[in-house]
Amino acid sequence: MRAALTPAAAGRWSSPAVLAILGAQFLTALADNALLLVAIAALEARHAPAWATPALRVGFYASYVLLAPLCGRWADAWPKGWLMSVVNLVKLAGVLALASGASPLPVFAAIGCAAAVYAPARYGMLPELTAGRALVQANAAMEIVTVAAILGGAALGSALVGAFSMGAACALLGALYAAGAACTLPLQRGIASRRAAGIGFRPALAVLLADPPARHSLALTSIFWAAAAVLQFLMIDWARRAFGLSLAQAALVPALFAVGLVAGALVAGNWRALAGMLRPHLCAYLCGVALGAAILAMPLMRSIGAACVLLLAAGLLAGALLVPMNATLQQRGASLLLPGLSVAVQNFLENGLSIVFLAAYGAALAFDAKLDGVIRGLGLSVILLIGLTAWSGRRPGRFDNREAQ
Repeated sequence: MRAALTPAAAGRWSSPAVLAILGAQFLTALADNALLLVAIAALEARHAPAWATPALRVGFYASYVLLAPLCGRWADAWPKGWLMSVVNLVKLAGVLALASGASPLPVFAAIGCAAAVYAPARYGMLPELTAGRALVQANAAMEIVTVAAILGGAALGSALVGAFSMGAACALLGALYAAGAACTLPLQRGIASRRAAGIGFRPALAVLLADPPARHSLALTSIFWAAAAVLQFLMIDWARRAFGLSLAQAALVPALFAVGLVAGALVAGNWRALAGMLRPHLCAYLCGVALGAAILAMPLMRSIGAACVLLLAAGLLAGALLVPMNATLQQRGASLLLPGLSVAVQNFLENGLSIVFLAAYGAALAFDAKLDGVIRGLGLSVILLIGLTAWSGRRPGRFDNREAQ
């Protein structure tokens, strides 16, 4: 039985189809975040070198970059709900391979290949089902659901690492992926346009980079996700060294950042109200600089309470930056290209920069750099890149006032 959309439901962020996508995203992201901790524990059990931990994410993100020219076309050519279900079944196969003794590094790379297809299908459906303010609200709901899954995944992964065998942990994660596949299997793709069917990946990249609102949003979201990729590992390592926590305990620390991200997403859901006080793109720049400053302040924290407050604040800033920029990209991408193709371009740029950040982090670990220095380097990098983006965007002719609308 397929989920048909009525005209009244098609424009609402809470339509049955959107809720099914949100449910699938929660289950999939829950399993993904728990799996990361299980994979880290598996690496430690194998006595892998320190650089192997960030290498997990490098392999994951490399899949997004390498497959970007293909996965956008797949997302637009196949029913998106069906494609999301297939991707979850591929992830299920990955955790079964991990349970059978496979190395976590190739398993995570394979799951990254599946995720590279999943993202254009997931986000590509939103502008087909909603528009305008409803699209911003759908994006806010997507971020809130994702963050809830991060919180749950941290708790679940911590429990799996501390009390379950590898086989039992992978069986539970496999069940979550199977449930996520069941959520989206009945969905129709929605209304898809074929006007951009002949556009290749490189021309699509050029189209989005030539569009001022899209270019501005791509730069900001890429900086955020690259910083978040490293920050996830830094927070766990920092909590273990600064406060003497175990891996299972430190795995809960990124959850505080995620709670703040939920609050930021809720604020961003009412972005139009903020636009009356301050231009949205200027808000995003300020949030990005403040996020970098919050990262810089991490080594100064001497109590777990102060660290919790800082991480909550950093998450709030990140959520306020991310949601409206994603909505802008989806609106412009759906207008100029096909939804899946535009999301594939976004993933290519965001994950490409994430690989650069993770490679720098891995190199710092390989050369035994001090943790505080690595944290400060990340914070300064965020501030510098946000500043360069703002300077470029304010040059004459680069942005006009309509981009914030």
